[in-house]
Amino acid sequence: MDDPLQELRDQAAEALFPVEGTIRVDGLEAPATVTRTAFGMPIIEAASQHDLWFVQGMVTAGERLPQIDLALRAANGRLSEVFGALTLDVDRFTRTIGLHLAGGALASRWDEADHAMHARFREGVRAWLAVAPAPPLEYRMLGGAPKLPEDAAAWASCFAYLAWGLSNNHETELLRARIRDHAGEEVMRLLVPRTAGRDGRGSNAWAVAGERTASGRPLLANDPHLLALQPGAWIPMHLRAPGYDVRGVALTFAPGIVLGATTRHAWGATNVTGDVQDLFEVGDDDVTGVRRELITVLGETEPHVVEVRETRHGPILDRVPVGVTATAYDDVERPLALRWAGTEHGLRPTTVLRIAAAEDFAAFRDAVAEVGCPGQNFVYADADGHIGVQVTGAHPIRRHGDGTVPLPDHGWDGWIPAAQLPWRLDPEDGVIVSANDGLLAAGTEHLISADFHQPHRAMRIHELLGATARHDVGSTARAQRDTVSLAARATVPLLLDRVPSASAYLANWDHDLGADSVPAAIFEVWTEAIARRALAPHLPPSVLTAYLASIETWRCAVLPAMLRDAHPWLDAATLEAALDDALAELGDPIPAWGQIHRLRLAHPLARIPGLGPLFTAVDEPMGGDEQTVAAAGADGVAGRTAAVIASVRMVWDLADPHATVPVLPAGISGNVASPHWADQRDAYRDATAPPEVAPTVLTLAP
Repeated sequence: MDDPLQELRDQAAEALFPVEGTIRVDGLEAPATVTRTAFGMPIIEAASQHDLWFVQGMVTAGERLPQIDLALRAANGRLSEVFGALTLDVDRFTRTIGLHLAGGALASRWDEADHAMHARFREGVRAWLAVAPAPPLEYRMLGGAPKLPEDAAAWASCFAYLAWGLSNNHETELLRARIRDHAGEEVMRLLVPRTAGRDGRGSNAWAVAGERTASGRPLLANDPHLLALQPGAWIPMHLRAPGYDVRGVALTFAPGIVLGATTRHAWGATNVTGDVQDLFEVGDDDVTGVRRELITVLGETEPHVVEVRETRHGPILDRVPVGVTATAYDDVERPLALRWAGTEHGLRPTTVLRIAAAEDFAAFRDAVAEVGCPGQNFVYADADGHIGVQVTGAHPIRRHGDGTVPLPDHGWDGWIPAAQLPWRLDPEDGVIVSANDGLLAAGTEHLISADFHQPHRAMRIHELLGATARHDVGSTARAQRDTVSLAARATVPLLLDRVPSASAYLANWDHDLGADSVPAAIFEVWTEAIARRALAPHLPPSVLTAYLASIETWRCAVLPAMLRDAHPWLDAATLEAALDDALAELGDPIPAWGQIHRLRLAHPLARIPGLGPLFTAVDEPMGGDEQTVAAAGADGVAGRTAAVIASVRMVWDLADPHATVPVLPAGISGNVASPHWADQRDAYRDATAPPEVAPTVLTLAP
């Protein structure tokens, strides 16, 4: 009997980007080469930067064309053209907040060099469409053909889409308002304290000075945390042309290297987690106009009409996503208008050129200052021995309030001047750590946010760095994979003091949330059960669901504080009943944490019955949670599958920056037939070395 999955894999193989030989390409001005090394990472060498961006676009499309297509659709609210009513809520929300409009505004602010650089990348994408041997499997299965927009505005919307995903404070404001409306101000302050964490979309980055490293040169580590997707957000590359020689990771919709290293300096980034969104209480008199959005829905003869009411602050939200992965939507109970920095500030394509060309930290600071939204903590190290960090972004100065709850009018009086954003260079202890904890952002007189993530990741990184006299790439890579929970270390003794019977499960635990740990499973499930038992009498089910969609606030801040204060909601009977709930849910024998907390990286088509084995790149036990260094936060609405993870792991030794190979959770290719679809799984999980392979060379000729 024929194997239908193998038949599909064979069809997918027909669309693979070639790795050897010669391809003649219209639009290329001079010959270029694409050399593939370990994990299939392309080294692109071109005679000019003009050709470099062209070839980068072509290679990116060859590996990730359907992903580029979906990113453009997602950013412009056009997913329902392909997926029908299944994604209508997603498109409605995207059109309501106006990411497509933000993209247009962003592109209008690009200068001639920005437009020329990005246009050349788009030309390369289209060049692949002209020479591709076959359409990707996705188009064969779903029908149709790639229809990529040619205008810069539609592509710039992808920058806005990225920025939106890292600008999620409105969710916390709305949650506070809902808790306050249903349970009062005191309960709101108890359950969502200032500086509490949110949904785990952050990052780790740190730099260690040369006097504390084995090579004598600085080390820089970075592992940005994003949604667990296949294919993921990044594509590792080494790009070389006169005036540009950079290795690192690129976005699939833009030219250049975003995070990486030259021969003399390296840089990484973490989300500032600045509060760049505010909700405003509005009435009918505040409406300044109505914007009609027409959404084409597959299978429907007429477009779906969305009427967006606009105010001087921004659009009024009527329905918002709930949970990290936005698998559910809730109606907004009263009119709230949104203002977001990303409609006025964003990213420019040429910024990556100035970052790469920086000769010293001062020039680097000037270059990254162009990053408006999403604001990032840029961590820096160079071959001269310097380490530094610069906080960037457009952060509003509020007229009233602190941005933590919706108010009738807490308008903005401009932006914190870039010159006043915090920075550090060569600290005395030889260490810089950034983990979305707000410590760096505290170095300004203005309020950047009252909702930073909890400090446990940053504290654990400092602890790990202090445990070794001299670090190298190996010790740093191990630190990136650390799953010890400082939240558990603080909370477990408090729980055992109140529930002595739990000592049988947790008394000798080392607080490591490793995938093979049974105590880790008990701790995680028990703390969730405590929340449900303690909070259900005080919050409506929909509000409780929204609160537990991201459990970092509860597990890392609220629960230990309530235990220390002997809060009446956490009496012994409640805690014991919650333990019984957890043990009943876990069953007998009690599973290890990784058995119920898995990493699943699957293509969207894996949802089709019977196609899961073909389109799933990774499905395995995973340790950690939202506040371990090895981030693995789940979506409380969607279950315990890891939802936010390190989207790439990189460790740069400035003694030899180009020796680093960025490691993805699965692989570089979005094609299921590629040998690089999932060949990085082991290296990502265990820090194993890349395989030694003979390089392949593809020549592109005009």
